Formats: sequence, structure tokens, C-alpha cells
Amino acid sequence: MTAVIIDDEIYCTDVIQILLTKHCPEVTIMGIFNNPIIALNYLKHQQPDIIFLDIEMPQMNGFELLNQLDNIISKVIFTTAYNQYAIKAFKFNAVDYLLKPIDKDEMIIAVQKLSTPLVPEIVNHLHNLNLNHVPDKILLPIGNEIIFVQVSNIICCEADGSYCKIYCLDRTYLLSKTLKDIEDMINNPSFFRPHTSWLIQDTYISKIIRGEGMEIVLKGDIKVPVSRNKRQEVLDRFKR
Repeated sequence: MTAVIIDDEIYCTDVIQILLTKHCPEVTIMGIFNNPIIALNYLKHQQPDIIFLDIEMPQMNGFELLNQLDNIISKVIFTTAYNQYAIKAFKFNAVDYLLKPIDKDEMIIAVQKLSTPLVPEIVNHLHNLNLNHVPDKILLPIGNEIIFVQVSNIICCEADGSYCKIYCLDRTYLLSKTLKDIEDMINNPSFFRPHTSWLIQDTYISKIIRGEGMEIVLKGDIKVPVSRNKRQEVLDRFKR
């Protein structure tokens, strides 16, 4: 089988290369990429059997890269330090999801899945996972730290350009993610968007101000505008 390795960290691609060379001799590495844009251009012309793909990368994350590939036949094995993307990864028909630091035995098993007739069963199993799983906490990469945040403590999230503010009961975080990224991570029916730039948890709503410009007031006196096309949806939500 042929493979490419995509990860913005050279150390990580080195580790995967060593593990494959030592323990998976049936895999031939066609290319190693530390820049996802260069990797994307390569994959538009070449289709290896396996793509070992990191998720959190600058310029373009792993999901964005896959979304730009048409008629992809390569099987994807995600390699990441973040476990909150597992459900989303399986929606991309991932063969496996390896958490860093990658264990050699897990790597061997992941590759073996592709060389046995059990692959259709594995894919079906991934599709049958509970895709409505609601996490108790999410992991936020901020600077050199990974912060664990309880979802129940999140009041709301606000889009701020290419960043996102997360207002919690004890503090506010600013991180380089889109509001959609955060919404996917939280995956909780208690959260909804009254405005394209806001994601709020209904638990912390203090009141709704109706008028020319409808507003939702949250705990901590956080005022959130309601888009004109979202007004009826907001009112219906609380009538229920």
C-alpha cells in the first residue's frame, strides 16, 4: 500500500515515518508534507492508498483539506492530539483515529484494517456510532497550553474575526478557531445561534428584550443581538 503523511510538525511526521518503516513494511511512503497547501496540490494529482492526516494545522486544517478534494478514493487515518474531533472524523469515513503520542500497536492495527476484508464492517461500525454524543468538556488549544473547559460552564461564544471568544463562568478565552469549529466541538442541543456571530447556552439566558432590535441578555449582563431572520425561531424555542 502507498501512503502520504501530512502534519505541520516535523517531529510528528518523523515519528509516523519511523513507525511505518519499522512495523508496517507493507506500506510505501510516497510523500511527507508539513505544509497542508502543498499536500493538497499533491493530492489533487496523486491518490495514495492511505493518507495519515493531522487535524489542527495552520493555513488549513485536515477537514478543510479533505473538503477540497473531489472523488477521493484514499483511506484516511487521522493523527491528532485532540480527541474532540473523533465523531467528525468518522463522518469523513475515517478508517481510524490515532491520538498522539501514537502507539505502535494502534498504528499496526489501523494499517491492518486496510489489508483485510473487514474494512466494510469497520466503516459501517463508524457510521453507526452515536453521532449525537454530547461531550462534558472540550479541549481548547491556547498558546502552549491545552485548556480543559466544562461545557456546562460556557455561557456563550462570539466570533471575532478569525478568532473566537468563549465566555465562561470564571473567565473568557480567546482562541484561533471559527465559531463553527467551536459549535461542532460542543455539539450540544442547549446551545443555539440567535445571530451568525453568536452561539449561546440557553441555561444562562436572563431575559429577552423585544423591540426594534431584539436582544438576549445572558448571565453577567452579556447582551447578544438577535438577527431579524432568527427572531421567530428564538421565540418559538422558548414557547416550547
